[in-house]
Amino acid sequence: MSTIVLGQVQPSVSGVIETYFLSNNQLRGTKQTTTWAELHGRATKNWSATWSGWDGGSFTGYDESYVRYESNQLSARVGRLRTSFGFSDWSELFYTGINHTPLIREMNLVGNTALDRDDSGIEGTFNAGPLQVQASLVDTQLNRIQIGPNRVDHGTLTLQYGLGDLILGAELLAQNDFSQKIYGLNARYTIPHWIFKGEYFAGVGPQSCTGGYIDANYRIPSKLRTEFITRLEEIRAPGSDNPTVLTTFGMRQIFNKNFTASLNYGWGNELNYSFYATAASVAGWSLRGMFQVQF
Repeated sequence: MSTIVLGQVQPSVSGVIETYFLSNNQLRGTKQTTTWAELHGRATKNWSATWSGWDGGSFTGYDESYVRYESNQLSARVGRLRTSFGFSDWSELFYTGINHTPLIREMNLVGNTALDRDDSGIEGTFNAGPLQVQASLVDTQLNRIQIGPNRVDHGTLTLQYGLGDLILGAELLAQNDFSQKIYGLNARYTIPHWIFKGEYFAGVGPQSCTGGYIDANYRIPSKLRTEFITRLEEIRAPGSDNPTVLTTFGMRQIFNKNFTASLNYGWGNELNYSFYATAASVAGWSLRGMFQVQF
């Protein structure tokens, strides 16, 4: 949940480049899996632009490419973007200490719509004290370098409300004719050294899927910057007799501003119902390193 703070600013450009390396029981040695880069430029206190792209070996393309306008408690983004829908930002997905993104975000929750995707369109945000309201009109089916929409076929509405250390959220993604919908709930609870967060989603329509996950993150109270993480996941895929269940324990070590490593061990049942779970080899040991350069 964010609050827009505006003041006198000078034009500026900043960015980050990240490279990820992975080792698990399906690989011989270590493999470079992803390189991701983001550029952010601010022209005035009201106007800014963001571009990001990534190379995943077999997939190369844009991540986000949008212009943003901010004024007091209002803001709007136009272009290619990760539409705000639960914990959808790159940092929420890749800085957790778990070496895979949540299974529920990689499933087609209804029809051909999954949550880990880029959209094109417009998204507006309004903040009123502890309440944040976001709405968008977007095209959810993009090619790798598409920025503008071919057709606006979906809309979203998200709400977040802060209650001290607890933030609660709810969201709806719907096709224009409401024949396909995704409902979602999320929560984040933060206390000293601990962060708990989770999401639950339910698709309504053809080939629908339901499920969610809970993360618990504990940071050791020292200068070592060591974190221990647990993730519990459960999804119900179309055609499955039993739910897919995955438990992952992990440790994340931030060595310095340029290098972070995460060690995980996971086990579960009915993982074959998730193509992502089998392709990412989420069961067993995995080690991921991230090299990051900010400028």
